[in-house]
Order: sequence, then C-alpha cells, then structure tokens
Amino acid sequence: MSHPPATPAKVPPSAATYTPATQDPDLRSQINSLLLREGHATKIQERFLHSLDAHSSNWPSAIQSHALALLRSGEVSTFPALVRRVLEDVQRDTATAAATTTTTNNQASSTNANESSTANKDGVNGAAAVNGASRTAGGVNGSAAGADGTANLAIPTAVVEAVLKVVRESLEDVCEIDPDGSAGG
Repeated sequence: MSHPPATPAKVPPSAATYTPATQDPDLRSQINSLLLREGHATKIQERFLHSLDAHSSNWPSAIQSHALALLRSGEVSTFPALVRRVLEDVQRDTATAAATTTTTNNQASSTNANESSTANKDGVNGAAAVNGASRTAGGVNGSAAGADGTANLAIPTAVVEAVLKVVRESLEDVCEIDPDGSAGG
C-alpha cells in the first residue's frame, strides 16, 4: 500500500543521538511534511485510536469518566481547564506506571539473580509481577488504580508499542539514512 516517496528525507546517522535541544528543525519539518503528504500521519492516528479502543483497559471510557467526574465535582468548570487537568492526570499516571514498571523489573532482575541460591515462591519479593505490573502497586497501564486510587489513566503499554511499530515503519518509508552524514543541517 505504501510506496517510497519520490524524495525521501535524508537523515544523517548522527540524528540517532539528537536530543530535543539539538534536533534540526528543518529536518523535523521535512519529515513531518512527508508523513502528512504520504498519508502516514493518518495511518498512525488510526492505529492509535484502534489500539486504544481494542485494548481491554477501556482507556477512552476511563478518560471520559474521569472528565465527567472532574466537571461534576466542580474541580474544573471550563473546557480548557478540563483538558489541561486530564492531560496532567494522564502524565502523572504514566510517570507512576513507568516508575512502577522500572521498580518491578529491577526487583525481578534481582530475584532472578538470586533464584539459583534461594527459591522465592511468591514471585518478585512477594509481589508476583504479571505482564510488567506489580500487584502491590495496584497494577499499571489500564488495571485497577492510578496514583490517587482512581482509574489508571496511563496509556496502556501495549497500545504505545503497537503505535511505535507503525511510526517506525512510516519513518522507514519516508526517511533515508545518509551514510556519509552530509544531509540534514
């Protein structure tokens, strides 16, 4: 379905080490233009929405319920304030989920390293990690609770991974790594 653009964006190998402060704005603009023109932006958005709707966490409904609760409680009264607050809450739960996953993974590594000498029947320090989610932390990415005990608003990891795969494929379609590093700014 997708065909290479007539003039792919030439990306220098050094782009792999770019940070937000060192990104080449012209290169970024060129890539964005190609993604839009070639229909990849729509493809990415559609995959994201499909993955969110198909995921068992029912994330769109959790966001809707959270927004309604904020409006009904009077915590927010305008649409801009609602959007700002929901985004803050999603970022908070995403950061909490990432920290929990990192902690759980570190505990799992520690437990696995010690398993040869002692068996831990309960899993990871009694928490028994399941799919990267610690039961003691209330789960992450679409399970029971977020940072404040309400529904977890973090975007599910499986959704992020599915969308990143499409983004990577789209970038490979519109970009060409310049072997001599002369492209880009």
